[in-house]
Amino acid sequence: MVVGSMVIPKYADPKIIYTPKDIQTDTLSEHGVNLTYMQAWRAKENALEFLRGHPVDSYSRLPSYLYILENTYPGSVVKLQKTEDDYFLYAFIALSTSIKGWEYCRTVVVVDGTFLKLAYMGIMLQLAQWMQQKMTHHGRNCLSNSNMRMVKKQTCVVSDQNESILNATSTVYTGMLHYICMWHIWTNVRSKFKKDHLKLSELYFVTAQSYILDKFNERMSQIEEIDTRVKAYLYDIGYHRSFWVLATANKTWTMTSNISKSLNAVTKDARELPVVKLLEYMRTLLKRWTNEKLLKVNGTFTYLGKKYNKELEDNMTLSQKMRVRAYTNHIHTVIDGVKLFIVCLQNKRCSCGQFQLDELPCAHALAALRHMNESYENYCSPYYSRESLLHTYEISVDSLPDESKWNVPQDIAEEVVMPPTGKRQSGRPQK
Repeated sequence: MVVGSMVIPKYADPKIIYTPKDIQTDTLSEHGVNLTYMQAWRAKENALEFLRGHPVDSYSRLPSYLYILENTYPGSVVKLQKTEDDYFLYAFIALSTSIKGWEYCRTVVVVDGTFLKLAYMGIMLQLAQWMQQKMTHHGRNCLSNSNMRMVKKQTCVVSDQNESILNATSTVYTGMLHYICMWHIWTNVRSKFKKDHLKLSELYFVTAQSYILDKFNERMSQIEEIDTRVKAYLYDIGYHRSFWVLATANKTWTMTSNISKSLNAVTKDARELPVVKLLEYMRTLLKRWTNEKLLKVNGTFTYLGKKYNKELEDNMTLSQKMRVRAYTNHIHTVIDGVKLFIVCLQNKRCSCGQFQLDELPCAHALAALRHMNESYENYCSPYYSRESLLHTYEISVDSLPDESKWNVPQDIAEEVVMPPTGKRQSGRPQK
């Protein structure tokens, strides 16, 4: 086993894939030693344990690590659950920095889980809440259309040997979830009915994003003409779960959660780390993201965030061509070409449906506001404002003290946490 400056750095970063085959090649070219594959595999396993510690020891370090988290971030919610005979069940972490930031986020929450590659396996659940921007879901990772940014997240590592714990944890989140991934439903339609029809695909997504009921019904009838089974399948799922206009919860532009693709990509290599290092990896990831978003917000000088300011500017351009007739101070008829739209500024509604669903003045509302010589600020969702973004990220995620300086009470340091019960991964070497 080579433990020099060449090999150790290759193991230090979980993103770097260094295979036994690579070890064989390096030792032969640099040292003239011809290792068998099994020798190289054992060398890699020893090096990983040297760098990361033994998986069993990581579970025993959990109480101390969680104690330091609570002391570093007062107000955090940290929970370690064991069986009566001290075997690990789950660990839940919600840092106070995330909890406080959630006050300024829309209550759209996405939960997903991803299987861990720990020696004792398990599942990592992550709960995320987002600033109201187009959101995006994929796979089994916990989080939520393009241009979406994750705001705050919570992490829960669960022993997959105990389905009741996993179900109980999921149940806690279920009350906050109000939608099904729009893209996931379409992939099910393609698989179930062997449909990959381009027109049907385009029609489905246009239907899902309909703002008014008449348009929704018209497009759903077109879907039925192509394949009656698809309409029946969507009806059985529940129109309110996947179509904006019939949603029972106000989720504005939020219908998918593809951002979890990005989260899976970021965390997939860390899933094989021992449990404490995995949790620390997630904490440092949150720290980096918080700092990056705060820098971006500090570089924003408009009332709204960048994305929504651009949307508003586009609507303003469209509104310039529209004529307005006022019935009262709040009710206006807006003439857009040959179409008439009714705008109620008091209730922040427009007959086009966009004003109330997007919670951002549509072109017709902006035309009415211009006619009244009013500013748009009071008609935008506060979640879109730069101020909300700033409050969301203003509390930084501080670094933890060096482990050598941890001051942990003896009873916590000596608390026994055994690895999860059940079959341990065999660790069979693979090329």
